[in-house]
Amino acid sequence: MKPGKKPKSYFKLRIYLVTGFFLLFFLAIFGRAVHLQIIQGPSLKKMAAKQHRKTLNLQSKRGDIFDRNSKELAVSVEVDSVFAQPNKIESPRTVAKVLSPILGVSFFELEKKLRKDAGFVWLKRQVDLKDEQRQIVKELDGIGIMKESRRYYPNRQLASNIIGFTGLDANGLEGIERYYDSMLKGTSARFTGEKDAMGRTLVYQDPDKTVPLEGMEVELTIDKTIQYVAEKALKKAVDKYGAVGGTAIVMDPATGEILAMANQPSFDPNDVGRFDINHWKNRAVTDVYEPGSTFKMFLIAAALDEGLIKPSNSFFCENGNYRVADRVFHDHEKYGWLDVSHIIKYSSNICSAKIGEKLGKVQLYRYMKAFGFGSRTGIDLPGEATGFVRHYNKWSGVTLHTVSFGQGVSVSGVQLLSAVSSIANGGFLMKPYVVRSVKDQGGHVVSESHPVVTRRVISAETAATLTEMLVGVTEEGGTGVKAAIEDFEVAGKTGTAQKPDFKSGGYARGAYVASFVGFVPAKNPRLAILVTVDEPKGEYYGGLVSGPVFKEIAEESLAYLGVFKANTSAPNMEVEGDAVPETDGGEALSDPAELRPMAVPDFHGKSVRMVLRIAKDRAFDVEVKGSGRAVAQHPFPGASIPSNGPVVVEFR
Repeated sequence: MKPGKKPKSYFKLRIYLVTGFFLLFFLAIFGRAVHLQIIQGPSLKKMAAKQHRKTLNLQSKRGDIFDRNSKELAVSVEVDSVFAQPNKIESPRTVAKVLSPILGVSFFELEKKLRKDAGFVWLKRQVDLKDEQRQIVKELDGIGIMKESRRYYPNRQLASNIIGFTGLDANGLEGIERYYDSMLKGTSARFTGEKDAMGRTLVYQDPDKTVPLEGMEVELTIDKTIQYVAEKALKKAVDKYGAVGGTAIVMDPATGEILAMANQPSFDPNDVGRFDINHWKNRAVTDVYEPGSTFKMFLIAAALDEGLIKPSNSFFCENGNYRVADRVFHDHEKYGWLDVSHIIKYSSNICSAKIGEKLGKVQLYRYMKAFGFGSRTGIDLPGEATGFVRHYNKWSGVTLHTVSFGQGVSVSGVQLLSAVSSIANGGFLMKPYVVRSVKDQGGHVVSESHPVVTRRVISAETAATLTEMLVGVTEEGGTGVKAAIEDFEVAGKTGTAQKPDFKSGGYARGAYVASFVGFVPAKNPRLAILVTVDEPKGEYYGGLVSGPVFKEIAEESLAYLGVFKANTSAPNMEVEGDAVPETDGGEALSDPAELRPMAVPDFHGKSVRMVLRIAKDRAFDVEVKGSGRAVAQHPFPGASIPSNGPVVVEFR
């Protein structure tokens, strides 16, 4: 080897090392590229889009809610919501001092929000700002105002447990607002814009072309006036007796329409946070209780329908004490022999138990289920309870007797009133409902409710016979005399039920549910009404506590509806001459002299032919829906004949 020359192998080693270094370097770059492009690619794209793109969501205006006469119950109004961009605020302390009295938020809470490391933060949503306050807010750097839609309930607590309320984001949380939420809130629209260097959103889509569809309007069966009457009368009784709560429901027994549904306690949906969560409940639908003696009418209906008893049949009431197995049943008075009419008039537990023995547990159970107990009615309100009816195979030796007078079974208010309405309308169990129609913003009907017959429960003859006996309850000597109304026969039943003690078993001492349920006028019912008062202090009998509430609601509602003595829609007037009313298949025509010239006649129960004939004589248009006999009409009898548009009459 010559001096000064490096071996050949040394050069090869250097080449290999350099080549290897560059190879590793490019492999590392390639691996990193694969990791960024393939593995982390999707997440990095999202991050990039978030930094320079912004998706905006436009929520539509929520639809309004009206009563059956188009009176507003819930509306949406435009209000201010104040937000901040903390990264653009130089002095959070100064801004907080300015905003605190305007927004009604504490200085410390505002300062905390303004010091957040965020690009956006709400300071207060849906706030009512005066013009001068709005101007001050707009002049503050980093503070902005956004218009939002807020739900407003113009009648405050009226019908609040039915209507419910919404949250800040206009989502229905209770009541109709919740049940019909998807229709009320309409649709939202989303569109994307690019952010510039200052963080401002640049929108390239035309917002006018992406405006969402507004929510639909909901019309209830509730009558605002009858609702007010029911709430006023119920609250008066709850306050008078220091009760923990109560309910009152008014229904049209021919159609199943709910005209009023009052609850105590109640709440103001405009300020929900001020009320306990228990005040939000619609107790008429969600709560169950033992019906007590009101249940006796269904026992007797079953026995009558099966031909096992007649009103004149007598039973021995054991002078107030009746032993069955290990139990001794009592009456509030020592009765001897009573016929069936007086058994229900005086509300004898012992004789009711004996009628139950005659009917038998299988048939009693079947009739309870037929009347709808132990099953949801299907009313269009959230949270409906099923109640409780134990299968007869699981009954003890005394269950038949206790169920016969309303113990050992639980019902909801709407269940009980629906069952009573089936007696009032001749034996048909109607599905109750609170929404008449849903319309879009153009006024076109999207969905509409009509009377639905669930099934026939008892015969018309049984219903008529039982009605006669129920009238006796409100006559002299009956337990419901305080529910009697001058000029009208009232068919009803009192109930005084002990409340179960779920902790210790048995029944709670001194805790009762006082109730009265019935319909009026008895022979041609326009209203079915249930009143319950929960744990009244002092007096606790249903006839004494709830009977007067029934009377007040019925009297004022009948007068408002234009129903007067003899169930005409105006006071009777003398008719000169010896004219004989014409007939239509045995059906008497209404004498025009009995009605005010410009008042809508009462079509309930009349045939299509008869309705058209009366309308022709009175020179107004009629829109006929269905066939058979008239079960509902709009406007109500006694109201003024519409100057434009027809009188709508529904037949079944």
